[in-house]
Amino acid sequence: MTPLHRGTQYLCSHVHQRRYTKLTAISAAVLAALAATGCSGAAPSSTPSAACDSPGVSAHEIRIGLVYPDGGTIGAALQAARSGVDARLGVANAAGGINGRKIVYDWQSDDANTVGNDNAVRSLVESSKVFALFEASLNGDGGADYLRSHQIPAVGLPIENVWADPAYTNMFSYPSLVTGGPVSDVLGRYARAQGGNRAVIVRTDAPADQGFTSPLEQSLGTAQIPATTVAYNAALMTPAQFVDRLRETSADVLVLDLGPADIPAIVAAAKAAGIHFKAIIGITGYSAETLQKYGASVAGLTSFSTLMPFEANLPAQRTYMAAAAKYAPELRTPSQDVAYGTYIAADILVQGLKAAGGCPTRVAFINALRGLRNYDADGMLAGKVDFTKTKQTINCLIFMRVNGTGTSFDIVPEVGSSETRWCGDSS
Repeated sequence: MTPLHRGTQYLCSHVHQRRYTKLTAISAAVLAALAATGCSGAAPSSTPSAACDSPGVSAHEIRIGLVYPDGGTIGAALQAARSGVDARLGVANAAGGINGRKIVYDWQSDDANTVGNDNAVRSLVESSKVFALFEASLNGDGGADYLRSHQIPAVGLPIENVWADPAYTNMFSYPSLVTGGPVSDVLGRYARAQGGNRAVIVRTDAPADQGFTSPLEQSLGTAQIPATTVAYNAALMTPAQFVDRLRETSADVLVLDLGPADIPAIVAAAKAAGIHFKAIIGITGYSAETLQKYGASVAGLTSFSTLMPFEANLPAQRTYMAAAAKYAPELRTPSQDVAYGTYIAADILVQGLKAAGGCPTRVAFINALRGLRNYDADGMLAGKVDFTKTKQTINCLIFMRVNGTGTSFDIVPEVGSSETRWCGDSS
């Protein structure tokens, strides 16, 4: 739910606002002191294996293909994805690889379009003879049918619908609001726990761009919190002019389905106008920039994520930070969602390779991952993923709230508990 890390604005500010939100929602939401072997699983053997007949698998290497847009505004926003891959594969290879085989990759740009994606995928499979694909692209649907028809495993950053499409059983990622997966009542449970009873959802007024309003409204409704929707256009009115419309709704929960520039501005304007909400939830806004620019004027603003925020300081997160410094030194901000989320997605690839056996085949990789339950990247995901289900429900979120002085985001624990994960009823 960039909602990948939800939502960060950690992505490039030059991307079109809605595409930006999709990437950050990342999400969502958007995303590591692991054991010496990486995120999960037993330590691989360091003894070189015999050559296998599978494409991309030799006695000493497993070759995969990496696809992402290299260039343009979308490419700039996703550039850190390669750093996330390098960090995770660096950890795996330093631990001896997979059954003694190093993981290496060839990469191609898909030029941020579906035809380019299809061409890049076909080239990597047919010319480079890769075993599997990793994609960090908004156009993975371009080559998806080709990959499915040839039963080629693919793992990717969950920033488009194809990663949650049950038709593509060979494609794997973790749940994200961006992929269009169903959302449980978890958002509504959080709002209810803050004393909320009625919500107003603010979204962009572009008819063709309704963002995440529908799943947000659904989650609130499941928790018996009715919601009304109000459209906002920053080009037509200032935040100060707009907030009078919020007062008219009589809502005590404010949900903002907007870009990272608009959310804190509206929150600050509402506070200045004396409009009080029991809960303020934004799909973006979780960033140091929000605190630096707005401070106490956005106290109470809550963001949410399907990825564990770095305030948790988990061992797996410390290993990720160390891996990024060592294997991706070009990455200036390792805590940004694209690199973090890609690192976690790359761990799914590593787990599939581990589970595929000493002489892995593509079918064995797919079947092994489809049998994996309770995957959470050593706690870096808000909830556990059951890969036996091809359609994932977003059932667990982490909520981060600006403190009273506007100096930091605090992870909000479940009411009456120290548990940082809020999980709903996904039935």
